[in-house]
Amino acid sequence: MSISLFVNPHSERVGKRGSRLSNHATDYDARVFDLAVFDSLPGQVRAARDTSELFIIEGGDGTVQCMMSEVLRQAGDDAPLPDFAIASGGMTNQVAKIIGMRTVGKMGLKRVIEKPDVLETRMLKLSADGMEDQYGFLFSTGALPMITDFAKSELHTRGIGGQAAVVGGLVKAVTSERDAVMPATECVVSIAGETLSGPHLGTVATTLPTITMGLDPFWGDGDGPLRLTYVDGRYKGLYKHIAGVWVGFKGRDRTGDGFHSWNADEAVFDYSGPVMLDGEPIELPGSRFTLSTSRPIRIRR
Repeated sequence: MSISLFVNPHSERVGKRGSRLSNHATDYDARVFDLAVFDSLPGQVRAARDTSELFIIEGGDGTVQCMMSEVLRQAGDDAPLPDFAIASGGMTNQVAKIIGMRTVGKMGLKRVIEKPDVLETRMLKLSADGMEDQYGFLFSTGALPMITDFAKSELHTRGIGGQAAVVGGLVKAVTSERDAVMPATECVVSIAGETLSGPHLGTVATTLPTITMGLDPFWGDGDGPLRLTYVDGRYKGLYKHIAGVWVGFKGRDRTGDGFHSWNADEAVFDYSGPVMLDGEPIELPGSRFTLSTSRPIRIRR
């Protein structure tokens, strides 16, 4: 199998401690690409697509998002896609914690090449007029981007990353004045034949089995690959519902308390508030955008 390894030296862990994979690349004749200058990424991806069946990405969530977005844009609807493997190298590494390599180093490299556990899934696809399609795994609007922004500005600067930063952000949200930390923002979303409008607390969506810390806050019916939960501005019992979903009580109807969840093919938004994809803020050219899913991909772990 031909392999390309993409390493971001600016990612938090790689920058401080070095790559855990590049020293072993020669054992498998892997080609190593340095992502120090992201302007070179399109050309690097084109070169790797010509020669490699497996792309291994060592970096943080933003690196994974940029890399895989570029690959999917270049491949379009028909060109073959490589397999992917993700090695944690950033500060928070939420995507790597869910679907990344279980061991990063020589043995982890050997496993994803020779005896991988393969996850077949899709990525989220964020589309809007006037911008290139963006791909990722964890999408949010409203409160979650606000909490993430707090974690980055207040906790990452103190060297607190990973799940500790996520928990810290949630604790801040729970223990502070709610409207100060996560005020409701106006949103219109059309999904699965329904349209909801007005103030909303937030939206979270994924194609993955869980999101951060094993939380799976989705209980919608249907077979669509896009799993999306929306909390409207009239919500009640926020923490009670979060706790109930976290421990697996998903069977009840929560719409009366402002909680809605679907499995769908796409959702169309008219929204001007904060939007994040894999923990990275997305600057949109306007308020209207569509969230759907990519063609199938394969992740080696």
